[in-house]
Amino acid sequence: MDMEKIEGKVAKILDEYSIVINVGRDNDVVNGMVFVVFVQSDDEVKDPDSGKALGKLEHVKDYIFVSHVQDKFSTCVAGEKEASSKERESQGAQTLSGAMMAESMTARPGGARLSNEKLNVNTSQVTGVPQLGPISVGDMVRAVEVGG
Repeated sequence: MDMEKIEGKVAKILDEYSIVINVGRDNDVVNGMVFVVFVQSDDEVKDPDSGKALGKLEHVKDYIFVSHVQDKFSTCVAGEKEASSKERESQGAQTLSGAMMAESMTARPGGARLSNEKLNVNTSQVTGVPQLGPISVGDMVRAVEVGG
């Protein structure tokens, strides 16, 4: 399923649990959709062979779930970090794929690293990851294809 990338921005922060993004039903957003909140760095990634710029590095701040869609915007809540274990007990008969989805979503501490294994990298070429601030109005969001 080739979905157009739905991109938008954080439009409003309601409280610590919910934010509003500036894309909604008119942009094919549906309840339960997952978006990634990210900032683009000024760090240009270059192709080592051609030296051509490949684009700017994106730094993931968090993953959010659409909880309520309106025509021009959507309300989103945090990814199921705490809720998943409680919900699993109450839903007992959750499908295996549903449980695996919940697992894979919670298995990303901070959303970035999937593994805690270190890579054997040339440390003199480490550029470092910029410190990410909190989610802010104007941060970019993009729909994530789940299990694409």
